[in-house]
Amino acid sequence: MMARQKYLLIGAGIASFVLFAIAFIPASVVTNRLADIARIGGVEGSLWNGHVRSIDINGWQLQDTDWDLNPAALLLGRLSASVATHIAGSEINAHASISVSGNLSVRDLEASGPIAPLAGKFNLPVTGGRYQVQLSALDITDNWPTRLIGSAHVNGVPLNIMGNGAAGPTGNYSLAFDAETVPEDGRLSGALSDDGGPVEIEGSILLTPPVNYELQAKIRARPTAPVEIVQALNLAGPVGPDGRREISIAGTL
Repeated sequence: MMARQKYLLIGAGIASFVLFAIAFIPASVVTNRLADIARIGGVEGSLWNGHVRSIDINGWQLQDTDWDLNPAALLLGRLSASVATHIAGSEINAHASISVSGNLSVRDLEASGPIAPLAGKFNLPVTGGRYQVQLSALDITDNWPTRLIGSAHVNGVPLNIMGNGAAGPTGNYSLAFDAETVPEDGRLSGALSDDGGPVEIEGSILLTPPVNYELQAKIRARPTAPVEIVQALNLAGPVGPDGRREISIAGTL
């Protein structure tokens, strides 16, 4: 029993030394090694708790990034930290961890901001509105989710049916995922709905590896919808027995 206690004390002492050393390693020691893949400026603090004014990775610019590392997780083979950052006018907060095998876990992620700056990065013609994302759990293995629980909401998205740049009606939409366990084939389905606006929508989005998507939805104009919306939806296909039109879109992200 005495020998076991001795080894436990030795182990605790080593662990304490490791954690103490991490606490005082300057953050710049690590960021300087990332110069080949990112431009980093304004580094402050330590590896344990630090701040970076700007990070530029392949045209994506992170501003005022703060992190608070959990040193104890290193002893379990994971890099774990609470992170807050800003990108393209958006604010993002999350707790993330990555294992030595590269498996990524994200918990309690909250992100919000204007849609247009992010849409521009993907050449999407969205000129207004705001978004909010809340993820309680996201696990990624081999570059694909194995667990995804959360939702995304967009509000005030312009429905540019006028075609002349004039201000027109806007829509509000939600996408929710509740996949505690993703099947081995990677099929990940989310529920799509509207949160008010001139167009009623109900459907689903199916994501499949590597980055394919398929949208199936039923839509119809609400009684208060502008005539331009009604006319535009007339081109979406025949009306079903329930008064809604079915749309199907597939592609690659």
